[in-house]
Amino acid sequence: MNENEKPKDKKSMHATILTVLGLIFVIIGACIVAIPHAPLRGSGVGTGLIVLGAIVMVIGFLRFMYKRS
Repeated sequence: MNENEKPKDKKSMHATILTVLGLIFVIIGACIVAIPHAPLRGSGVGTGLIVLGAIVMVIGFLRFMYKRS
């Protein structure tokens, strides 16, 4: 692929980015909840990140499925 060429499957790139971002949010939230003596543990930030990550992943998945058809 030349440097100036665009990727062929640009339709699902936004969906992939949303899904990966949601997965990162879930992992960070799980780390905050699970690691003892974490600075933000008990503040609700970990649970909020898990919920936000799950919502973003569902939106990314739905966007991916609708863009495919």
